[in-house]
Amino acid sequence: MSEQHIQSTSANTENPSDFTIFYRPSTQTVASWSVTRLPVERSFDASVASLGCDSGSCVLAGTPVLLADGTTKAIETFTGGEMVRTLSGVSRVRALENPRLGVTRRIIELCVGNEAPLMISDEHAMWMRFEQDGLQTEWWGVYNFNHYLVEKENGIGVRLQRDAKPLRFDVPQTHAHIDGWKHVQPIYHMMHPDTPLYHLDVEEGGSYIAGGFVISSHAVDRDGEGVRWTGAGTHVEADEFLASLANA
Repeated sequence: MSEQHIQSTSANTENPSDFTIFYRPSTQTVASWSVTRLPVERSFDASVASLGCDSGSCVLAGTPVLLADGTTKAIETFTGGEMVRTLSGVSRVRALENPRLGVTRRIIELCVGNEAPLMISDEHAMWMRFEQDGLQTEWWGVYNFNHYLVEKENGIGVRLQRDAKPLRFDVPQTHAHIDGWKHVQPIYHMMHPDTPLYHLDVEEGGSYIAGGFVISSHAVDRDGEGVRWTGAGTHVEADEFLASLANA
């Protein structure tokens, strides 16, 4: 079997983003081989050629965020000071962060019924329900677990000591949603590394509700411990949850 040799090199040493690629086609596809030279597109800014997001969880512009009064507001229009619903109640927005996608993450689409989908970066921690051996637990989960771990190692965005759980992308996962628990399977999208993203930093609760889904906002462990999600923008603490089961 013929072996294809591929080599990439810089065509201009003064401009490291100007690369070309040389390859030799397989002898099974052409009568005789020759060297072919093609440019490699690297039109994005060099500043995004690292791990990408410098603040963790990120969504696309236009994503509606649930406010404390039950209305919504597009995430890119936040200025700080707004009150939003969280996993554990209500909190004030400290700041709006505006990173870019970068080259090591993708955007995933999460859709419930006919509602507009949530478009979110795949390393974003989201509130999930897990079931094993008949036991249900709730905690944060992420699809791009490797990127999540790198951000945590570098001290970027991730503040959890008890790690989020890796999520499967080939079968539906159980996401916390304002309408309860929803089984959703992500759809992956390739977008330009310069794609602008948005993220809210909240004072308390470590979360907010974007596109109907409960997502992390630099959450720490105490933000999720003992919480049982009931949907509709509400929650109950563990003791209340157990009491409600006893009275059912």
